[in-house]
Amino acid sequence: MQTLPKIKDLKSPDGYFEKLPDQILWKANKKESDPWMKWAASVILIAGLGVWQYSKMDATSEQLIMEQEIDLYIDSQYWSAEDVLSMSDNPEEILNEIIQDENPFIEDASSEQEEIWY
Repeated sequence: MQTLPKIKDLKSPDGYFEKLPDQILWKANKKESDPWMKWAASVILIAGLGVWQYSKMDATSEQLIMEQEIDLYIDSQYWSAEDVLSMSDNPEEILNEIIQDENPFIEDASSEQEEIWY
C-alpha cells in the first residue's frame, strides 16, 4: 500500500451539483424516438400483408385454372372419366361428390355403409 501514490482530494467541477437536476430532467424528458422508424414499420407491415394476400389469391387462382384445364381435357374427350379417376388418390370420394352434385337427394354411399354395420 505504501507503494501506491497518494490521491489528491477529489473536487467536483464548479456548479456541477447545481446543474445536475436540470440535466437529469432534460434527459428524462428528451424524446429519443425516431419518427422514421414508425413509418418504416408501418410500410413493412402493409407490404407484408400485401404479399401475403397476393400469394393467397395466386394459390386460389391456380386451383381454378387447374380445374378449368381438367374440364377442357374432359370436354374435348382427350381424357376419359377413368383417366381422371386413375389420377386421383381417392377415386371413391370423387365419385361420391359427383353423385351428390348431380342428385342432392341421394345420401352419401359411405354413410349408408356405416348404418348397415351398426
